Amino acid sequence: MANPNGKITVVEFFDYRCGYCKASAPSVVKLVQDNPDVRFVFKEFPIFGGPSDLAAKVALTTPAKAKGLDVFKAFMGESALDEAAVDQHLTALGIDATGAKMAAASPEIAKQIADVRALATTLNIEGTPAFIVGDRLIPGADMAALSQALAEARSANLKRPG
Repeated sequence: MANPNGKITVVEFFDYRCGYCKASAPSVVKLVQDNPDVRFVFKEFPIFGGPSDLAAKVALTTPAKAKGLDVFKAFMGESALDEAAVDQHLTALGIDATGAKMAAASPEIAKQIADVRALATTLNIEGTPAFIVGDRLIPGADMAALSQALAEARSANLKRPG
């Protein structure tokens, strides 16, 4: 999560090996950095198996969560994300890769991934990225639609009494 005190929430379902997720990642990072009023919730939704599962699980470990946006940028910036690249990025960020992979095998992290899959199914999310702002689902890397949804959410927040 980024900007935990934000008044508007954006949720992104993503996979670290998804080309569209990688293409939208710089815009997501910029949105997070330029909009402290926007709480950004990252939902690990690995759909490409293997290295996607590993990256998602490792990113949910305590040491990686402490460096959340840095891990997101590193993994998204890797064109060929595999186990060696995951290890390399974790090490570069000062995270013990072996320890993180051991922690990633916990039942709690498996449950968290399963819960995100179940939520995605409930919301009819079939691919990545998918963004949610309020009750609006924005499928794909449609950053213009995401910006529009944020503008509408800000407008709605300004109109609320109190």
